[in-house]
Formats: sequence, C-alpha cells, structure tokens
Amino acid sequence: MINMYRLISILWFFVIGCSESQMNPMAFEDCECGLEISSTLPYNETDESYELEYNAELSQTYASLDASTNCGWSQRLMWDSNYMYQIDNEWVSLVNPSSMTDEDGNARVILAVWEEFIGYRITIICGYTDEHGDHFVDSLHVRVVNNI
Repeated sequence: MINMYRLISILWFFVIGCSESQMNPMAFEDCECGLEISSTLPYNETDESYELEYNAELSQTYASLDASTNCGWSQRLMWDSNYMYQIDNEWVSLVNPSSMTDEDGNARVILAVWEEFIGYRITIICGYTDEHGDHFVDSLHVRVVNNI
C-alpha cells in the first residue's frame, strides 16, 4: 500500500518553498501566495491528526479537504498521500491528484478510504508553484477510526 517513491518525489519537488524569496529579500515582496490545508473533520490534539470515522455501510468512506492559497483563481494544486489502494492491477491514490482554486484562492479535494485503512494515520500532501516560480507545500494527517 505504501508508495514511498511517489511521496519522496513530490516532497523533493516542493522542498524549496519560496526559496528564492528567502535568499533575496526583494523577491519576498512578490511572494504573496501561501498554502494551508485543513479539514472540517474532528481534530485530535494528542495525535495531531484529523479523525475520519469509517462508515461500514459504504464501500468507501469520504471526507473533503480544503486548501487556501491567497493567490486567486485557476491555481492548480497537486495532492498525494503516503498510502495507495490496489484495485485489480492498478494502484489508486487516496486523494484526487489535483484541484483548481476558485476566485478566492480556495480549493477542495476528496479523500476516500477503504476498510483496510482503519487504524492507519494517513499523511496528505498538497503543493503548487505560483506564477513567480515559488513552491508551496503543506500537509496534514488523517487517522481512520471505527469507534461506532
């Protein structure tokens, strides 16, 4: 289920994160964009994870994840997770691979998990590059629980 190569590739792509702006104070003024991802799921302070209650009546349990960029519309965000699910011979990510921001710079993506992920702490990563070439990345954790 783990595809660490894919996760490392995405992290490497976004590792710079406004690096030009950090080295050049004049460029920092142009770096008005940002990235913060979140969820409306309950948050567990101890585990530092959002909790997704698995619904056994469905084949998958879904949750939406939100992103805010402050960069306006039509910014393409890339998403990935540290786990994947195999359907037949194809590996499927637990989140949609991309989304676009609206006029306010906000975007949403869907996380879907199967029963096999109960108890797992899933890391979701989101990132993009703005029009100035600055890279932004953020992540959060979702633990799949079955408390009902």
